[in-house]
Amino acid sequence: MLDIMDLHTHTLASGHAYNTLYELAQTASKRGVTLLGCSDHGPAMPGSCHFWHFKNFKVIPRTVFGVKIMMGAELNITDYEGSVDMDQELLESLDYSIASLHTHVLKAALPFRTPTPAWEPLKIQPSIL
Repeated sequence: MLDIMDLHTHTLASGHAYNTLYELAQTASKRGVTLLGCSDHGPAMPGSCHFWHFKNFKVIPRTVFGVKIMMGAELNITDYEGSVDMDQELLESLDYSIASLHTHVLKAALPFRTPTPAWEPLKIQPSIL
């Protein structure tokens, strides 16, 4: 059987979403989603989760409203070498992770310098820098 999935979702803990994990799972179930991944933002995102949020995933049920649940994180790339805002031990405890470039996280972490190739897509919309 193939899963219909959504692996890029955020809960209230991310600071800019409006639902709980249970509300997300209930809606997913109603829409035929069979695998839901919660990827709240890592700690470097202003207003987001403390690392203890991710350490506590062991208490989350793995099926809610008939939907399989995976717990992960949307990591913040924090420098031009590709470092992220979680250590290896914590990363290994997650079901999965997404790594994203968030310009306000990079701006806060470093003075601007010549970007790496990872920034090439941003040339399309330089106003977001």
